[in-house]
Amino acid sequence: MLKAGYSLRDIAHAISKDISSVSRHVKEYGGRNGYDPHEARRGKRMKRIAAMESIRVIKGTLLRFVKKELKLHKSPEQISGVLKRKGKTLAPSTIYRYIKERTPHLKQYLRSQKGKYRRRHGTKKRETIREQAKKRRIDERPKIVERRGRLGDFEGDTLMGRDRRVRIVSFVDRRTGYLIAFLLPKMNAELLTKLAIERFKRIPKKKRKTATLDNGPEFSDWEHLEKKSGMTVYFAYPYHFWERGTNENTNGLLRQYFPRSIDFNVITPKELADVVRRLNDRERKRLKFKSPKQLFLKK
Repeated sequence: MLKAGYSLRDIAHAISKDISSVSRHVKEYGGRNGYDPHEARRGKRMKRIAAMESIRVIKGTLLRFVKKELKLHKSPEQISGVLKRKGKTLAPSTIYRYIKERTPHLKQYLRSQKGKYRRRHGTKKRETIREQAKKRRIDERPKIVERRGRLGDFEGDTLMGRDRRVRIVSFVDRRTGYLIAFLLPKMNAELLTKLAIERFKRIPKKKRKTATLDNGPEFSDWEHLEKKSGMTVYFAYPYHFWERGTNENTNGLLRQYFPRSIDFNVITPKELADVVRRLNDRERKRLKFKSPKQLFLKK
């Protein structure tokens, strides 16, 4: 069709392909003037063979390791990073391809991102101007917090299930992603603060610097939390959930185990603790494939 004088757009329309895909294909195999359809077919065949060869290396001990890690909800990228530290090479794309072509049942363990934004549930009544004025805003935080320069700067939020009564409260260290989480049996700010103080007492004082919280009414007892925990409390601006990106990302990980569709009444403290332990033990790319627990708990 190129030799007959058809444009890339005409060709794309004729074969029901996106023009950018056609353009890339033509460039890869010689360009408009040097395109060789026979070489293109041969090239595509060789690529398919190479792809099949790459997934054939996943077998035996390596296959058992990959399956075990996937069932712990680790991503192919995390698995690849862990293997690299052990002196073995396996590209994330190869793991994805293996799952797609050989073990599609393992897709259930991959993290899904169905929605970029989450719906926020508003408060029953607006806070007074006086209450708002008392809050320190996120832009008042020390610069070291913004650049994740130390341990002990936490972000806090809550997750709700189908019943919208029981909640999971999550606090995440900005530098390491280390997670502290617990069940809140009813929406009560004083109870949340009491339970949070109990958890933070287990953390050394030098690792309790600041807490940047969501604007929900569940954190309205923040002054008591500040006094008892020793952390300086800041607030993100209303509906600016991206200002607590570490927390939002970690909540996404928690949602793998506790989706909105389930009733949080059925979650036991042990079940939540097991998930928190699993997430804190999971290697992260941004931590050079070390785990939050390794970095946060080291002396």
